[in-house]
Amino acid sequence: MDSAWDRLLDLVDHLAADPARSLDAEVEQTFATLCAEAMQVRDIDGELHVPDVARWLVGLLHGHRALRDNRPQVDADRDLADLRLIATRWLHPPRPR
Repeated sequence: MDSAWDRLLDLVDHLAADPARSLDAEVEQTFATLCAEAMQVRDIDGELHVPDVARWLVGLLHGHRALRDNRPQVDADRDLADLRLIATRWLHPPRPR
């Protein structure tokens, strides 16, 4: 079975690839559930507030869609890779140096 973190990134991928799919309260709740599960195993920084993270993930996807609409000439795979990297660096717990 995939981890909550894997399912969260898969959802980001699906929503980024299908701009016709709604980014509604149900999607936000799904993100919240996945975030809470991922926090339990420390895949997501436990200092973050789950509802805010879910809301911001939906906001990032809205931003991604707007960027794709305004710059269709930019490679879609590169845009998705950047979106995933931003989410990963933001959500993962800080690493000791």
